[in-house]
Amino acid sequence: MILLAPLQGYTDFIFRNVYSRNYTGIDIAVSPFISLTHGKSGVIHIAKDVLPINNHSMPVIPQLLGNEPQLFILASKVLNEWGYNSLNWNMGCPMKNITRKKRGSGLLPYPDLVREILDQIIPNIPQRLSVKIRLGLNDPKEIYRLIPVLNDFPLENIIIHPRIGAQMYEGEINHNALQKWLPLFKHEIIYNGDIFSISDFQEIQKKYPTIQKWMIGRGVFYDPLLPAKIKGNEIQSAEKNKEIFLSFLLDLYKELLIYKPENVVVDKIKDLWKMFCYHFSEPKKVFNKIAHTSSFEEITNVTKKIIEEENKSV
Repeated sequence: MILLAPLQGYTDFIFRNVYSRNYTGIDIAVSPFISLTHGKSGVIHIAKDVLPINNHSMPVIPQLLGNEPQLFILASKVLNEWGYNSLNWNMGCPMKNITRKKRGSGLLPYPDLVREILDQIIPNIPQRLSVKIRLGLNDPKEIYRLIPVLNDFPLENIIIHPRIGAQMYEGEINHNALQKWLPLFKHEIIYNGDIFSISDFQEIQKKYPTIQKWMIGRGVFYDPLLPAKIKGNEIQSAEKNKEIFLSFLLDLYKELLIYKPENVVVDKIKDLWKMFCYHFSEPKKVFNKIAHTSSFEEITNVTKKIIEEENKSV
């Protein structure tokens, strides 16, 4: 099984719906986090990404970010009314403005607090609960103290990104630490981190022969065919895949234009191309062409030209 990672600002319902129209391979998505800093009306407002009317193709699990059980329970009731039977708790976000408030991976050094929160959440939400974690905030040994806490609760699964929060998304994945602690978990583990190509996946899969589910984030932007490749689905010719990739991009552009003003869409497309550019043999050169556009029409035409001239075989 392949899950789409929750990339804030990238894997929203617009991307998920367009991706599903053009590609296969992803079984389910975890939504970018819903921050639990508001009351019920706030939850409804900020959770538009998981409104059922906005999600008609790819199944999605809403992800919640926070450390206040009552807000978590309140949000769970709203999401239950919308038909969601699974939730994910974000204990992995590495952003400093979040971790300093003991949210995201800022919770990982505090196993007693995590236990206290789960003690209140688990009996009072109607959904199954999974958690997304890192090895720790500042030290990979932090996970060792957290594992017994997580083992005491009926979690659906645990998604692990084997870095510490302080690393953000830089530096080496700590496979040695994850391999060391993996046998101590009682729950199903889903692996997440640095799967950018089929060769990356194959190497990581060898390290974790017991893991059957994989979460991919940036790799889907670097190569939208990656989930299908991992599953062994039939892949079209390079020329046909160029057509599909262009169709996917233009579909995404038009869909963005439905929800946002043109100037905002242009900026958004440029932001997306910070990752799409790695689909090409010369990422910086490609991104510079996109970055120098100033209108929706221009960025669309430049995209077509890039695909025609520079797309490497996939």
